[in-house]
Amino acid sequence: MFARRIALRSFLTFALLAVLLPIVLASGSLFYRSAVVAMEEFALQLADEVSGRVREKVVSFFDVPQRVVAFNVEQVRAGYLLVRQPDVLMRQFMLQIDQQPQLTFISMGMPDGQYYAGSRPPLGDDRAPRMLRARVSDGRAMEVLRVDPVTRQPSLISRSEVGFDARTRPWYQSAIANDGVSWYAPYRYLINDAQGAYDGIGMGISAPVRSRDGQLMGVVTADVALSQLNEFLAGLAAESGGRAFLAEASGELLAMSSHNPAAGVEVLANGRRTRIDQTSDPVMRALGQHILHRGESEGTQFMEVDGVRHLARWWTHALNRGPVLTMAIILPESRFNTPLRGVLRNTIYTTAAVMLASVLFSLFVASRLVRPLQVLSDWAIRLTQADWNAKAPKSSPIRELRQLADAMGHMAGHLKEHAEDLEQMVAQRTQELESAVASIEQTLTDQRHFIAMLSHEVRSPLAVINTAGQLLALRSRDAPAQQALAQRILRGSARLSYFFDNCLTQDRIDSHNFIVEPAPVDVGALCLWVAENGGQLSAEHPLHLEVEPELPALNGDPVLLRVMLMNVLSNAFKYSEAGTTVSLSVHREGDLCRFAIEDEGPGIPLEDQQRVFEKYRRGRTAEGKPGAGLGLALVKRIVDLHGGAVQLQARQPQGMRFVIDIPLTAVPVA
Repeated sequence: MFARRIALRSFLTFALLAVLLPIVLASGSLFYRSAVVAMEEFALQLADEVSGRVREKVVSFFDVPQRVVAFNVEQVRAGYLLVRQPDVLMRQFMLQIDQQPQLTFISMGMPDGQYYAGSRPPLGDDRAPRMLRARVSDGRAMEVLRVDPVTRQPSLISRSEVGFDARTRPWYQSAIANDGVSWYAPYRYLINDAQGAYDGIGMGISAPVRSRDGQLMGVVTADVALSQLNEFLAGLAAESGGRAFLAEASGELLAMSSHNPAAGVEVLANGRRTRIDQTSDPVMRALGQHILHRGESEGTQFMEVDGVRHLARWWTHALNRGPVLTMAIILPESRFNTPLRGVLRNTIYTTAAVMLASVLFSLFVASRLVRPLQVLSDWAIRLTQADWNAKAPKSSPIRELRQLADAMGHMAGHLKEHAEDLEQMVAQRTQELESAVASIEQTLTDQRHFIAMLSHEVRSPLAVINTAGQLLALRSRDAPAQQALAQRILRGSARLSYFFDNCLTQDRIDSHNFIVEPAPVDVGALCLWVAENGGQLSAEHPLHLEVEPELPALNGDPVLLRVMLMNVLSNAFKYSEAGTTVSLSVHREGDLCRFAIEDEGPGIPLEDQQRVFEKYRRGRTAEGKPGAGLGLALVKRIVDLHGGAVQLQARQPQGMRFVIDIPLTAVPVA
């Protein structure tokens, strides 16, 4: 049995979805895997394209200085490069600079340390060609002359007292040391021009030039500023959204897409260059560590850095007579996962569309199947509500539903007949019950009237008997036998009066118009009245009264409270041995007024303690004792009406203690 029922329409919908959803998910998974493969292929193609551009640019960049130096060496040997005419030499260099805009310097260092060069400044807004010279006659001061692009006339724009000696520069010393064409390591330009256009790092190739007799005529060099590579790599990175760097095989950086030229100058001035595995860029640093650790000359690697996936490709290129260069590009996943996102989006849309179509289809099918059943259900519900005029559903093309409708029609006819019979029977039984209730109410009314009449008729004779008993007790003080008889008369009349009080109080409480009539009750006066009148119930039991002084007034019904205490005292007198003391103590317990009545009787067994508060029920110890089982039930009812509580406590070695707690300020309830 299912703890919870499910509608047929919902069941059919879930069943269809259970069939279609795995198919859709499997198809989506297949499409997704295909997209991942296509994404990786696209990423490799993109990396091939970008790396091809980088390779072409770098190879071309470093090929130009080699060709220019080789050309100038041949020019000197042929006598076409006028080494001994510095002004003409610089103009010849300027012509070559115009033809090779990538070059920063084409220069010649003389054996006496003088320096002559044609140049295009790598930095600043003014990229007009420059002539540079440092002559002995000028104290080796570095002079920079700007060549007007139109008139081609040079003009001095900067003079730096650096004491420039070509023989001390790295490119000069490399050519002399190798005695031939050779690449020299990156170095910082020592121009110190006023415009700061040469505040950068250069690298190039140099070669000694000699006369036909082998005499050293100087060192010719072709130099490129690495800032050009930085700009190229930065532009490529901005276009592709990735990163790129160029380094020597040992790991020292030459250029990078996020390179800071000023920082590079400072690093080189301190005698070292940044390594690719120590750069501040975490992605480049991770790839640099991988390349240097693996020692692979080229490769392709998918890598994840800071939660972002990248594709890295690196390769090497050996310069002729120079260092081996390592080039690398790094593309973020966002550049090549567009197809994946598109396929994933299309898969989600397709899945959602198929699921929606499945839901609509299942709802359509379920509606076609469930609609006749729903009509039958509505008809059955109206029949259960005794709507015998409800019309049967129209004929259904489904044979089973038609048979079910006919069976329900026959059943409805039988139900109608049974319902009419039941209505007649219920009407008859209702009339009989109403007559019985009226009879019971009349009996109860007669009983109340009888008790009231009996009480009224008996009270007058009781008063006469009580008065006569009191007179007899006064006149027979010296006659013990007559005195004992008078006391018995008084106790009997008191008990009979007490019995009628209980009956009238019980009848009053059980009446429909009964209400509690609360008033401020002086607890001390209440207890004195109870002690005086309760003493008449038994002359054989001393009554000890103890009331806490200055008790506040108790908000309660004074008549009911007197009846409550008199019943408890009567019960204590009845079951206590003659001569034993019964005590009544009253004190305050927080917001409660606590009445405690103690006796030395046989007590009440634990299993009878709850039963004695039921009307007309008595405990086993009450056998042989007079009583109707009404007193303690009335006590419990009065305590409840005042919002209090009553409990029984056994005393040692014998006896009982009745504890009654009545709230001092609570409003009694009817």
